[in-house]
Amino acid sequence: MNPVVKRILAIAAAALLLVYVGVQGYLILVSPLETETIVRATGYQTVETTGVVYRTETVIKDKPEGYLFYTIQNGGRVSRGGTIAEVYLSEGDALRQQKLDLLDDEIKVLESINAQGTSNRVNLSTINQQINEVWLSIATEAQSLTFHEMNALHTRLLELLNKKQLTIGRVENFNERLTALRTERKELAGTFQPAESSVSSPAAGYFISQLDGYETVCVADDVTQLTTAEIHKVIEHQPRVEQTGIGKIVGDYEWYLACTVPLSKAAALKVGGQLEVKMPFVSGDAIPMTLAAINKSADDTAALIFKCTNMSQELSTIRVEQIEIRLQEYNGIRIPDDAIHFNEKQEPGVYVQVGNVLAFRRIRVLHHDEKNKISVCEMLEDKTYAKLYDKMVIKGEDLYDGKLVK
Repeated sequence: MNPVVKRILAIAAAALLLVYVGVQGYLILVSPLETETIVRATGYQTVETTGVVYRTETVIKDKPEGYLFYTIQNGGRVSRGGTIAEVYLSEGDALRQQKLDLLDDEIKVLESINAQGTSNRVNLSTINQQINEVWLSIATEAQSLTFHEMNALHTRLLELLNKKQLTIGRVENFNERLTALRTERKELAGTFQPAESSVSSPAAGYFISQLDGYETVCVADDVTQLTTAEIHKVIEHQPRVEQTGIGKIVGDYEWYLACTVPLSKAAALKVGGQLEVKMPFVSGDAIPMTLAAINKSADDTAALIFKCTNMSQELSTIRVEQIEIRLQEYNGIRIPDDAIHFNEKQEPGVYVQVGNVLAFRRIRVLHHDEKNKISVCEMLEDKTYAKLYDKMVIKGEDLYDGKLVK
């Protein structure tokens, strides 16, 4: 071969080798590589539908003259004959009575703290712990859809902060504050008319102040016999709210949720089974329920009737809601879609970083969450599969088994 040609080929080969080394060096040192620790995950096979709530309800029809001030919140327990509301001549009288009650509460708390004197100083750590717990409860309540516990938490926090002031010696007592509160109470007490009468509960149960027009439609009697057609009829029902009523009593601690689903979704369900139901527009938490009945229809659908004993202010007023039924739960490791690749056998897996080398680890998908683009994968002992706490690559270029990385 011509020496000149050989020289040119040698230079070209050297150049190609230099380019290859340079590219590999660039990919190792510069190419972006993002990793994420593999953690546990829980996924659910779900079905979305519309649910209707059935309760045993007693409407309180008598509406007295005057301004009605409710003394119990929605979802609160009340005994037969217990006070539901007080009747005042005006709204101003009711608000002044409420302020008077708040003054009485604060006076009672400060009198109790004063009576304890300095004996609580040895319990400073306990008080600090209780303050932290109340702060945590306030933060949790602030994330809820309602704030009905906030007033009680606020009162409890003030009580604990006052105890701490006394304990650390910042104040000797609360006599000055008590004198001011008693003076304010005395001046306020003579400025309004007390309640003229009160409204008592006709039965024991949970109180609900609103009427929704379904009270005579969604009756809990024979609820387990409901058909899909009957449930659809209620969903399409245009309720007529009774204007004369002032509220109602849910007389039984059990209530029911009825819905319809495709028959294929109900095939694996069993009466008596425990399931969780989410109501995204009511609460962020899933609600445990018992499947009380499965009523199949001729159009390949089924009526599911759930029984529930949970009650809260949010749950006390719902009637027709969008729901998500969790049919099956999957537990495993969390793998985002962006991290999944396929090997030469077309097996799904991820690249994990072991030291400064990438290794391909297979995965076995149990459940795929299309909405969040995440898979829940089985945790296996086989070393060729991805493991909990592996350092998984979620972003990178030119990935392959054995690749060197920074």
